Amino acid sequence: MLARALKIARMGYWRCDERDSGTLWISPELALMYRLPTEEGRVTFEAVRRGYLDDAPAELARNLVRCWTDGQPYVVRGRFRGENDAILDYAVHGEAERDEYGRVVQVSGIVRDVTDETAALARLAQSEQRLADFVSTASDWCWETDEQHRFRETRIDSSEGTVVRELRVVGMRRWDLPVVPQDRERMEQHRRDVEAHQSFRDFVYTVRFADGVGRTVRSSGKPVFDPSGSFVGYRGTATDISTLRETQALLDQRTDALREAQRMGKIGTWSYRLGEPRVLWAPEVFALVGLDRETFDTTHENVLARFLDDSGERLIAAQKRVMRTGGTESLDVRVMRADGRAADFAITCKAEMCDGAVAGVIGTMQDITERKETQRQLEELAYSDPLTGLANRALFKRQLASVLDACFRQGTASSLMLIDLDRFKEVNDSLGHAAGDELLTRVAIRLRDALGPQAFIARLGGDEFAVIPQRGDAGQDMLELGETIVEALTGPIDLANGEAFVGATVGVANLPEDGSTVDDAMRNADLALYMAKEAGRGRAMVFAPAYAQAVEQRLDLGRHLRHAVDAGTLHAHYQAQVELATNKVVGFESLLRWNHPERGPISPAEFIPVAESSGLIVDLGLWVLRESCRQARSWLDQGYPTRTVSVNVSPAQFWNMDFETAVSAVLAETGLPPNLLCLELTESLFLDHSEHRLNRTLSALVGLGVRLALDDFGSGYSSLGYLTRLPFDRLKVDRSFVEGVATRPEKRKLLGGIIALSRGLGLTVVAEGAERQSEVRVLAELGCDLVQGFVFARPVAPEAAPLVASAIERQVVAAPAPLPAAPVRQASPPLAPLEPDDGLQADADYGAAPIGV
Repeated sequence: MLARALKIARMGYWRCDERDSGTLWISPELALMYRLPTEEGRVTFEAVRRGYLDDAPAELARNLVRCWTDGQPYVVRGRFRGENDAILDYAVHGEAERDEYGRVVQVSGIVRDVTDETAALARLAQSEQRLADFVSTASDWCWETDEQHRFRETRIDSSEGTVVRELRVVGMRRWDLPVVPQDRERMEQHRRDVEAHQSFRDFVYTVRFADGVGRTVRSSGKPVFDPSGSFVGYRGTATDISTLRETQALLDQRTDALREAQRMGKIGTWSYRLGEPRVLWAPEVFALVGLDRETFDTTHENVLARFLDDSGERLIAAQKRVMRTGGTESLDVRVMRADGRAADFAITCKAEMCDGAVAGVIGTMQDITERKETQRQLEELAYSDPLTGLANRALFKRQLASVLDACFRQGTASSLMLIDLDRFKEVNDSLGHAAGDELLTRVAIRLRDALGPQAFIARLGGDEFAVIPQRGDAGQDMLELGETIVEALTGPIDLANGEAFVGATVGVANLPEDGSTVDDAMRNADLALYMAKEAGRGRAMVFAPAYAQAVEQRLDLGRHLRHAVDAGTLHAHYQAQVELATNKVVGFESLLRWNHPERGPISPAEFIPVAESSGLIVDLGLWVLRESCRQARSWLDQGYPTRTVSVNVSPAQFWNMDFETAVSAVLAETGLPPNLLCLELTESLFLDHSEHRLNRTLSALVGLGVRLALDDFGSGYSSLGYLTRLPFDRLKVDRSFVEGVATRPEKRKLLGGIIALSRGLGLTVVAEGAERQSEVRVLAELGCDLVQGFVFARPVAPEAAPLVASAIERQVVAAPAPLPAAPVRQASPPLAPLEPDDGLQADADYGAAPIGV
């Protein structure tokens, strides 16, 4: 009967006797629930946890260790793979048992199948009643005593296992039997009653045999008198209730455990009979809600008044359904406790049947407030950005899907804006990650202020934000709103430890025309953002279909460029640098060339930006550096005159790797003397970076013996302070200052000032892009040191470079020209400089890319 009761209750027991044993004892019912074979009831923890899913095994292990350590009781809910792969919900309860010194000596508990609480309780109650009926009607044998209360020979109704036969009690009095110590006092009271000739009923006592086996007897008797009224003894019946007593004790223990489980699991039962004015609540329900059983009247009105929101209506609807279908339903509700606090409960409803008809509804009520609160906290964590408090990517995608759905169902229009902060990485690098985090929170505040409470704003990760603005109609100018965002985020932002100067770039996709799905909308907004970055950042751009084709072409170009780097199909060409004072070729600039397998020669002005945006520029720049140093060493080994080789350096290459270490390694690998390597750095290198870090890196390079040139001077971010504070050897004047200098006096004055300033600072001046003899003549008059341009030679393959240099120098020697007057220094150009033609003009674009063009 007990096994059946436990099976109905879907509950099993377990006990852990030793902390580190690795095994535990489980009841047969639990073994059946777990579908595990046991050895004298013992199984391993590993076998038990293997059936649990998700993180339940780890939770079970963690809580058991904690219970052994500090005695903290626990409840772990987990999903369990049952028979036929059915997924069941089990609740594992554990509680410590302490000795008289307060030490934890055992941890035990129960496992409940919480999917059918009501049925389990009903079946257990039925089982208890049947067992009680059996106990009340059982009777084993008859007995009688004489006037001295000694047992007489008595007819035995049952020939098996009676106390009379086993003890051979004839001639003995009841109180002479080997009664257990705890029953002796009761036996003495029984003796006094019997000696007073009183009747007795259901007197229970336990005797202990010599072999230690005990028997519990329940006996009833009445005094017997002869016709004269003299007492002649007792007659009565007795029942061996040993097994029944053990069973009842076990049932009581398990019933108490079930009640304790209800207490630990915060579960109570309730019922309602059709037509009754009140709902019947178990004492546990009153305790869960905090109401007094004596003062709270459980009428329908009073009970429903405790439910919050629409919980009452949903409960009534569920009860009607189970009465109609005969099934079981569960739902979560919100209830007001007696102290005014809201609590969450899981209510299970089941139809109560009587003679085949629905008589009412029964169910359970479990407090799940802690679990619900945890779920709410997890949901908040799952859908919000912990740093800024904005929505995160997951919630943003859900909101975007909802907006797109509304666009199609209601014919409305909306927009998606993706925002990228400009120069955010520099803030992190220079001020630290804490400042970067503070900056992101400030940006979030500015976005809220600029867009208002109706806009949906999310942080997608890093420095990327997304906005779904409130949009009144399809004609609203989203580009103007994007520019508003750019303006709001451009300029200084106050931080705890200083100011940060950032900006923003915005890509806009109009919905639903620029994206009917979440992925399409985000891809097109991202394309618009990409094009805005390519156009120079600090602006907003609205998606246009042509962007997709342009970006795809760039991506395809990037894939081919990666293959070219891996396959070694890129080439370095070299352009001569001529010293005007001696008419000698004193060096070459290394310029990268790429012959695309399908498109043919591609201008560096096209593929270098692709390399920079894809991060390939670092590998590309290192390859050019190594190849140029190797080639310069080869020229020395072949006996050619000593000449420098100049290599352009990308800012990404400079900042995203240990650059000075890489340069040192290349010099050691190739054997090129450091003084023959000149690194050309563009002025964009200085933008948004710490001058201290820049000076430290440049000084390390100078310490290697390498020369440094400031390239494209005057083209964008020029600061005369850099020339005085940073260790440059050369200054390369941008071609925009050289072009037309022979015919435009204002350019001549400006170029003369730059050259005079550089020479005053001890810098060698290199003029780029000289294409006409008249320009060389002016440069010589102004005191320029070196000239590089088509007027002397175009970039050529490495095997041709020494031959070109010899040709340039032979021209000068064969037909020297008179020195023109010059205010600072004099120099002679070659007699027959190479004039540019259309083909040469198309081949190069000086200063357009950091690795040479």
